Amino acid sequence: MTTRFLSALLVLLVVYCPIFAQDEVLYRIDRLFSVQFKAGEPGANILIAKSGKIIYQKAFGMANMELGVPSDTATVYYIASNTKQFTAVAILQLVEKRMISLDDTLGKFVKSVAPASGITIRQLLSHTSGLNGNGYRDSLNIPEGKTVQAETERYAARNVAFAPGSKWAYNNANFQVLGHIIEKLSGKTYAEYIRENIFVPAGMNASLVATSDEPIVKGRASGYGILRKGIVNYPLHDISEFFASGGILTTASDMLRWNRALVSGKLLPKNLLELAFTPIRLNNGLIAPYGFGWYVDDLRGSTVLRHGGAVPGFISETFYLPEKDIYIVILINSESAVIPQVLARIAASELLGKPYRFDGGMTMDGKNVGKYAGVYESDRAERVNITEENGKVYWQRIGGKKYEVMPFVIDEFYFEKDFLWLEFKRDEKKKITSLVFSRAGYTPSNWKRLAGPVMHLSETGQEVK
Repeated sequence: MTTRFLSALLVLLVVYCPIFAQDEVLYRIDRLFSVQFKAGEPGANILIAKSGKIIYQKAFGMANMELGVPSDTATVYYIASNTKQFTAVAILQLVEKRMISLDDTLGKFVKSVAPASGITIRQLLSHTSGLNGNGYRDSLNIPEGKTVQAETERYAARNVAFAPGSKWAYNNANFQVLGHIIEKLSGKTYAEYIRENIFVPAGMNASLVATSDEPIVKGRASGYGILRKGIVNYPLHDISEFFASGGILTTASDMLRWNRALVSGKLLPKNLLELAFTPIRLNNGLIAPYGFGWYVDDLRGSTVLRHGGAVPGFISETFYLPEKDIYIVILINSESAVIPQVLARIAASELLGKPYRFDGGMTMDGKNVGKYAGVYESDRAERVNITEENGKVYWQRIGGKKYEVMPFVIDEFYFEKDFLWLEFKRDEKKKITSLVFSRAGYTPSNWKRLAGPVMHLSETGQEVK
């Protein structure tokens, strides 16, 4: 009897422990998002899926403040620059149909002169073209009645900012030009092409490309700004100018359908899609962190394919870990202090089992006490003093306040605000040589350790001689 009871108990533990563990992870993820978005304020839609199955989906806050309409999971948002993924896939579909080559030049499709005429489709897709102008921001200066073609030719007529392929510089104009090329080759408007060749086959029935501010869009959220003075309206002007670099409206659920259509090969064969997910190589051999319409990033050793987006009143983030098949969508109808890229990283790190957490952690062990203290210098020649007092570690920049940083695991510390994170790096001899300062790994900056003792700084960061 005892043996059978123990066997049954073991089976229950094997079956239910992973479930309890996932519930705990999802609880922490829900707490992360719930703190960011308050009831009665502009809100957000969050969706997380694993292998195509939704494991977390929740709407927060208000879709429309004036009318008191709460957000729900069917609310429609502008995704801004996440539109670039769709434009990139549309171009690759035309490559598959042999209507265009990645090595074709701008001069083949747009009236232009050298050196702009020699810019390739590959360079437009990867933001390495050097094209001047800045897409829809720049296009606001175009007199009323000008066409997309005229706008594109205006970019192409300028001198390039740098030799094509020599640098990486994010620029909406690249994708505005690609949108024009899609229209020219397909004989359809950009909106028609995307609807027929992407939205319909992917089953994205709630999605559309904004062509003007006239249509009634069921469930569309209003955009706001959350400022120190309060919440304000952020109206959009002439949204047709967002075009192929930022003009898509959609839902979190439709974005998951987009992800599954890509992963399944419904929209593109794998070999072409992999081009979009491969970091571009510059002329000098260096690698830029961007493919075609996606940033190629890293989270705790796992590849991340992501993009952010922002137009007045709306910000978005899509975040995919291909090896784990984890997909995160964050759609927000306000501009505020919230950084969705950081929230996505924290949530994904929980699902990977390699979390960034900003409470709890370890107690400093005796072996590492005194190992971190020193002066560290950034690439911009900024210096920070790392000190240790009574088993605690402190961060203080010259001219700044002193902050205690809390140990999470060995060599990793967190600040108790703003999701700030420190990670100390060691050489092969286990000696600490540098630190990485970031927001949960987002926009990391490297600081090398300098020789010599710590500085003596006052409470306000002034050096004491």
